[in-house]
Amino acid sequence: MVKLILVLLGLAILAMSIAVIVKPQFARDITERLNETGYAVSAWGRIIVGLILLLIADTRAWNILFNALGVLLVLAGAYMLFVGFERSKALALKIAHGNETFLRVLGAIGALLGLLLLSAT
Repeated sequence: MVKLILVLLGLAILAMSIAVIVKPQFARDITERLNETGYAVSAWGRIIVGLILLLIADTRAWNILFNALGVLLVLAGAYMLFVGFERSKALALKIAHGNETFLRVLGAIGALLGLLLLSAT
């Protein structure tokens, strides 16, 4: 069951990241439509993915990478919950309306994270 969740989560992250790489406008659309419920789900999703990476890090060859990414994701999710919806949405809008190359780089980082989750199964 855990492998199925990891595969589905990895595929979802990979698909959204590839969509952002291909069409950066996708990131802008998601950011503009974000509401408080989606924001909370996103923050807790980051915390859960980070905890999963921390839990499986001991069983992988690149355990330092999995540990580092897990800690970063847990901290990012906790920061999102700490800062709140309004300030985070303003920051996300600022990033999304910025440089398209930067959005594509962020999409590539997300694609790598999705591939890491897929390789963890």
